[in-house]
Amino acid sequence: MGQKRPVKTVRQANPVAKAVGGELGELLSLDLDSLTIDEIDVIEEITGGPLDELKKPGARRGPMLRAMAVVLKRRTDPDFSIEDAGKLRLQFKPGKAKTDPTGPSA
Repeated sequence: MGQKRPVKTVRQANPVAKAVGGELGELLSLDLDSLTIDEIDVIEEITGGPLDELKKPGARRGPMLRAMAVVLKRRTDPDFSIEDAGKLRLQFKPGKAKTDPTGPSA
């Protein structure tokens, strides 16, 4: 239990998001350690595979993002549907660029 799992972030940024139960620009964060067994089951049902399988290279990310949005939104809106999750827009934060060790130093 010692290793902390990363927090996944989903940001809503369109007018449709308000129509499906969210404020514009609402930030959705998911700490994987906060998931209940039922929520893990929902994620695995939507993605069609075990949670740990989704970390494999080449795994589809869309179903996992949809599942995470459903789980998070259902915590405050039990009627939030899988279809509603598909209407959300994502804004990914840019990661730190890896520097080229062979390039010139600044």
